[in-house]
Amino acid sequence: MVLCVYAVLVSAYTGLFFPMDITIIRCILSAAVVLVYVGFERSPLRSETIAFLTPFVIVSILTFGAVLFGGDFLLFTYTIGAAMISLTYMKPRGLAVYIIAISVMQAFIMLVFNVNLLGATFTTVYNYLYFMVAVAMNYLVYVFCKSYSQTLQALTVATDEAHKASLAKSVFLSNMSHEIRTPMNAIIGMVAIGKSSDKIDDAHYSLNKIENASVHLLGIINNVLDMSKIESNKFELSFTEFNFAKMLQTVVNVISFRVDEKKQSFTYHVDESIPPVLYGDDQCLAQVITNLLGNAVKFTPEGGSVSLVCRLVEEDDDICMIQVEVTDSGIGVSPEQQSQLFQAFQQADSNTTRKFGGTGLGLSISKNLVEMMGGEIWVDSELNKGATFYFTFQAMRCTSIDGSLKAADLEDGATAGSTGDVGDIGLQSDEPHTPEPPNLKDKCLLLAEDIEINREIIISLLEPTSLEIVCAENGAEAVKMFRDEPDRFDILFMDVQMPEMDGYEATKRIRALEAKQGKSVPIIAMTANVFREDIELCLESGMNDHLGKPLDIEKVLKMLKKYLKS
Repeated sequence: MVLCVYAVLVSAYTGLFFPMDITIIRCILSAAVVLVYVGFERSPLRSETIAFLTPFVIVSILTFGAVLFGGDFLLFTYTIGAAMISLTYMKPRGLAVYIIAISVMQAFIMLVFNVNLLGATFTTVYNYLYFMVAVAMNYLVYVFCKSYSQTLQALTVATDEAHKASLAKSVFLSNMSHEIRTPMNAIIGMVAIGKSSDKIDDAHYSLNKIENASVHLLGIINNVLDMSKIESNKFELSFTEFNFAKMLQTVVNVISFRVDEKKQSFTYHVDESIPPVLYGDDQCLAQVITNLLGNAVKFTPEGGSVSLVCRLVEEDDDICMIQVEVTDSGIGVSPEQQSQLFQAFQQADSNTTRKFGGTGLGLSISKNLVEMMGGEIWVDSELNKGATFYFTFQAMRCTSIDGSLKAADLEDGATAGSTGDVGDIGLQSDEPHTPEPPNLKDKCLLLAEDIEINREIIISLLEPTSLEIVCAENGAEAVKMFRDEPDRFDILFMDVQMPEMDGYEATKRIRALEAKQGKSVPIIAMTANVFREDIELCLESGMNDHLGKPLDIEKVLKMLKKYLKS
């Protein structure tokens, strides 16, 4: 197309300065050259050598033809030269040779045959000047065509990448829909079963299944939220002092039920040189290990084996580099699948996804978390021969907290340097243990919550505490109730998003009241917004603490004990 446009423009330009017969001849020759090149491009015999020689031969023939039929036609030679250079823009190394060869040939013809390109009235100097301008024009055509080619190529690549990304996200959304609908179907189905039966055992069975499905659904939502935060660069680590061995015990307790259910063997080994107390983000670390262990159990058949190994790689100025290895005897991962494992919205195999379930976000999130902790993650695996996932992380050796927090504190006396099976670290049931509710008979809670069912849930959950609960349906109502009876309320649970006045503004107004109770009363945020900046916003508005929704009754009771000194 570029060649056609160029030939037309040159032909039009020629018609302005030369007789009609010359213009017609040049238009015909331009069209002929275009057709020759198009035929060459579509020929199965095309090669780089032919691509170079074809325009060179055409220009040579036209040049000698111009000499035979009159010097006027040499102007057309340069036109064809420019067009032919535009055809060779895909061969940049050949271009320089091509320009030099054409230039030498043209100069030779001009000298040997004493051809005056511009007519008898012009000197040879003008002829050569015209020749140089023609070469410059040829080069400009080449630059334009090269730029056009690169832009077109970049656009093609970008379009392909966008298509792949769109396809990957479509597959992800399809999987996500399945993952969400599965626990929702269980919840709805078990509710129907529970309502239709008069037997207490059936009701308890249904409630347990509903609880398990709800926890699974919450995990899916948390994964999506984590991935969203990571992609928007808003995920931040939260550093604290923690006991490494106890963190591992908590993680293993979480997956123990699935290990037992599939009759798998689980072994572990923790390097005794790992400091018992570390300073880092224990929650992110636990999330990564939980994900890797969960995958190992999921993709390992019944009777298979899973192991966990932690070792100290190096330590420099109290900065420890620790490596964690999770090995299984499961289905394994092929080299092709491994290249996609840690990418967002990608999974090793959509068929695997349909068979085993999962959102495909866990490993991508784990990769990002590990890198934020100064480490890396990789896999060593063969298809049908199991897999070992490795990751490293950095944490600081810490000795400033209570020395009683040692690895030896693991249940049943397991120590950090020991080796054993899963039973050695005191596994617990997957059923949550709810602590004994405190007696809060003489205490009063002001509950600011605009959704009725949420109010009913909290009142029901806290009924065993004998706590008096007074409800407000929005922030403005909560402020009025507290202003009217500041001595009545011992603690406030404040929803953040409410009509008329949100929880942030309500808290600020209570803190600004003249009554001293407004400055000191504990105000606890209740919100589904659980990211770091959300929690910080609650604290900045004057709240004392934060409870994430859906509420965990164990955390609610701990919060009440903490602030009501019970």
